[in-house]
Amino acid sequence: MTTALIIGAAALVVIVLVVMVVMSRRRSGGDTVAAFQRHIDALSPSARKPTVDRVQELDSERRADANDAGDREGRHDGA
Repeated sequence: MTTALIIGAAALVVIVLVVMVVMSRRRSGGDTVAAFQRHIDALSPSARKPTVDRVQELDSERRADANDAGDREGRHDGA
């Protein structure tokens, strides 16, 4: 009976510690309004512009490479 009581107390202590750690991490997230504003700013067109420009540049390069490959294939065919 004493062993079960000790195991139960140890389990209770572990559960309390886990709950305290989870609660402390949840509170340390900072100001939720500021975090929300940062997310909205990251979605703005001006924030996305460098990424969009880079994707368009890579797409243009890919198309140019495909055209060069097609030109080379055409030359081999005697066209």
